[in-house]
Amino acid sequence: MLLRSFAALLALAIAPLAVRAADEVNPYKDAKVGDYVKYTIKGKAGPIPLDGTLTQIVTAKTDKQVTIKFSGKLGDTDLPEQEEKIDLTKPFDPTKAGQLPIGGDAKIEKLKEGKEKIKVNGKEYDCAWTTYKFTAKLMNIDFAGEIKAWTAKDLPAGMVKMTMTGNVLMQDVNMTMELAETGNMKKKD
Repeated sequence: MLLRSFAALLALAIAPLAVRAADEVNPYKDAKVGDYVKYTIKGKAGPIPLDGTLTQIVTAKTDKQVTIKFSGKLGDTDLPEQEEKIDLTKPFDPTKAGQLPIGGDAKIEKLKEGKEKIKVNGKEYDCAWTTYKFTAKLMNIDFAGEIKAWTAKDLPAGMVKMTMTGNVLMQDVNMTMELAETGNMKKKD
């Protein structure tokens, strides 16, 4: 139950934060169909390990809209796939994105921001970081915590690293997600 609940929370929390914060230019403006980012996930919910992957791929794009598909795995559990349509004519606001299952309720509040150089997967990135506070109710389970996301403008989707701490079903949750791979699926063929 805890792992399934956390998988639902992870899909909820990560999808809207997998891009940099609102900017004067939408981070998906220059995206191409097939662009993808893959992240590794490491963490714990109480005594349960939360290791897995999350992948984001651009599946369609027009001058006004981009479609992103999110998929992943947490332990042996597949995360629910989500598809998000993002309006390219407006700055992207991660606190407004993400799809909740019917009956779900979430609030994401931006707290602080700054600049920092970080090293992930052997490469250094000049990043902007943003912290968020979130509360959610999903499947009659309350979730609460904080998220810190580091983003870089030279990456598809922007996010380099994210940490999340919180509480689910009276269990402490700690999770780190880091960039593992990026590229274009069409160029791999």
